[in-house]
Amino acid sequence: MGEARPNPRVWALALAVGVVLADSSIVVLALPDIYRDLDTTVFGVTWVLVSFNLVMALAAVPAAMVARRVGPGRAAAVGLAIFAGAGLACGLSDNLEALIVARSIQAIGGALAVTAALDLLPIAVGSERRASVVWASAGATGAALGPALGGILTQLVSWQSIFLLQVPVALIAAAPILAIARDEMSTRVLEAEVSHPIGRPHLWANVALAMVSAAIAAALFLLVLLLIEGWLLSPIGAALVVSVMPLAALVGSRIGGWVGDARARAAAGALLLAGGLGGLALLPKATVWLTVPPQILIGIGLSLVLSALTETALAGRSPQAIHGGWTISSRHAGVVIGLLALTPVFTHDIAVQQKNAINSGTSVILDSPVRPLVKIGLAEKISEHLEAQDGKVPNLGHVFDPLPEDEGERAEVVEMREELQDQLNAGATHAFSPSFAIAALIALLALLPIGLARRIEL
Repeated sequence: MGEARPNPRVWALALAVGVVLADSSIVVLALPDIYRDLDTTVFGVTWVLVSFNLVMALAAVPAAMVARRVGPGRAAAVGLAIFAGAGLACGLSDNLEALIVARSIQAIGGALAVTAALDLLPIAVGSERRASVVWASAGATGAALGPALGGILTQLVSWQSIFLLQVPVALIAAAPILAIARDEMSTRVLEAEVSHPIGRPHLWANVALAMVSAAIAAALFLLVLLLIEGWLLSPIGAALVVSVMPLAALVGSRIGGWVGDARARAAAGALLLAGGLGGLALLPKATVWLTVPPQILIGIGLSLVLSALTETALAGRSPQAIHGGWTISSRHAGVVIGLLALTPVFTHDIAVQQKNAINSGTSVILDSPVRPLVKIGLAEKISEHLEAQDGKVPNLGHVFDPLPEDEGERAEVVEMREELQDQLNAGATHAFSPSFAIAALIALLALLPIGLARRIEL
């Protein structure tokens, strides 16, 4: 019975890490709905993501230090309580400012819970090496699953349900951890552990983590925006598409077990990640299935590179919570840099490409055999619709309603509508290409610090 007892704690700690790190990406598919409901701008809604990741990057190391002072069991329980309470506030927010503040508080609680979990896992699983593997795998799984789960909840319920559901999940994870907190208070075993820090933060592993995280931000954030705002998929439709990445990440975790050398695993992951992003940059047209092969490369690459770099950054260093804090800080700083660097690029490019697509579409209207009066009416309606979109890719379907009664003319108008929408979709696809290409280059450049990061044996 004594051996079976730690299992619920391992699951609880893994769940805590997974749900917190999923929060860095879970709202990606909800951003268009938040954009419309809270009446903000594309740059403004980006801060729903940036705020959480920025505070996580700043708070991770201090949170780890606090956890060591007060005890990781208490720190994890309090962190999850803060995370749950702030999640409730996020779900009840009715303006962008309140949502961003609540997200920031969520990040503080999340940082406390995630770093404390890394101090608790060695006791639960029996070794620091296994603990780092469980911790890294839970984080990578949560980050990969986040967008798909968020999209499904947004479509079936609302974007607010994403945050409200986190409340009971965080509390479920906290329940077994409360027992750890009581044990630590009564036995004080944890206070006697590892009083002298061993090793500085692993510079090159953390730099590489920041770089690949910036690239991963593009994979998650830009692909979702392309699917929803560019190709006009529903949130649940986009969720089904991007679920390819977490499924591929699960495959990658199996493959990673076959490669013992962490540096080789990290390099292979970075190359696969760069290849997948390069594939998205070269999409020839707006076709969903064409995103599947690049997503498979990204998912496998994500699993390999994140686990390898996290293990390298932690290996031979203690206290693990402090060094784990540095990896969290690096990853989330990378996400922030990626979002802030790439958002202006793709917003500018999408405006340019839409203008080009509309100019090309004008020739479609002029060359159409439809009667001149019908053309003029459609041109006016389309112009008014495009002006109201404020940089978003428009859906021209209802602009053509009602269709002409004449069967031949109706077929010509439908053909014109499809040609125009194809022009707009193609413009959106090409608008994202430079940002995906930049992200692929960042993933490739991560090979430099990966090459300098020597694996330290325990």
